[in-house]
Amino acid sequence: MLLKEIIEATNGVLSVSDKKLENLEILGISSLQLASEKQISFIVKQNFIEDAKRTKAAAVFVKDGWDLQEKPAIIVKDPYLAYAITAQLFEDDTPIFGAQISPNAIIDKSAMISEDVSIGAGTVIGENVKIGKRTKIDARVVIEKNVIIGDDCHIQSGAIIRYGVKIGCRVIISSGAIIGSEGFANAFDGKKFERIPCFGSVLIEDDVEIGASSTVDKGNFADTIIRKGARIGNLVTIAHNCEIGESCGIAAQAGFAGTTKIGKRVMIAGQAGFGGHIEIGDDSFVGGQAGIQRSYPNNSKITGSPAIDLMKRRRIDVIEENLPETIREIKKIRKDLDELREKINV
Repeated sequence: MLLKEIIEATNGVLSVSDKKLENLEILGISSLQLASEKQISFIVKQNFIEDAKRTKAAAVFVKDGWDLQEKPAIIVKDPYLAYAITAQLFEDDTPIFGAQISPNAIIDKSAMISEDVSIGAGTVIGENVKIGKRTKIDARVVIEKNVIIGDDCHIQSGAIIRYGVKIGCRVIISSGAIIGSEGFANAFDGKKFERIPCFGSVLIEDDVEIGASSTVDKGNFADTIIRKGARIGNLVTIAHNCEIGESCGIAAQAGFAGTTKIGKRVMIAGQAGFGGHIEIGDDSFVGGQAGIQRSYPNNSKITGSPAIDLMKRRRIDVIEENLPETIREIKKIRKDLDELREKINV
């Protein structure tokens, strides 16, 4: 791929006018330290400028105003976003187990599968399954009856898609993920549990990615919903009837109790836990290991367990960090007061 094609794809501007450089064949993108003369790199903070000047990379993505002097720069609005776009250009998206349907896959005769779908060995596909164009199903995947999967999806090895699940286009389900599991639905009479069967399913909209070993439970009556563009990390648990909003980002080990509703573009750090029947508004931020037991409006920034306002939590953290010294000062003040009282009484 030519450098000028990458510049066009990222809406960048080359810092020097050099037709020879623009027509240089670029073989990939790499870190400043590892990049070769036929690769490009990027920096996201100004304190890496000196490293960028020394890199062997053909050019470096930077923000406007970041001067690399003699080193060619590609000026973009967001270098990290440009890195993401460029990395996709060089990604190998060919089927891992070949472009064909393995003879060792078990496919029900009623399944409707496009001719350009690839399916790896050991995969089991149930009755009335529909799989869209160019979708890649890796090895040992289980897709149960009545599942619908759209175009250009990638279901990685070891994933399980349970019956009735509906998946949109360009969805990635990572290895070990289970979509449509029963979840924890029980009634307790004081001595024993009674299982509650769930009659809903899971709806995953377009352009969603779900990480390895994550689970999405089906709804009790209505579906559990993952809205378009959401990114869900590894080992995330999403319980029955939750709704994850458009373009949410959820880091590893977060957990959502039943009927939690997350708005659009909410960013959730790792190990955050959500109590059931609460709502988090659009464009909010939830810190790592936060414990959330009530609803919050749009643009909230919360962290801590129990969760409170982010800046309030930061002020508390500063106070707690200085607590030993503060206690020593209080003890000294008390001692001085006691001595003063003794003198006054005398």
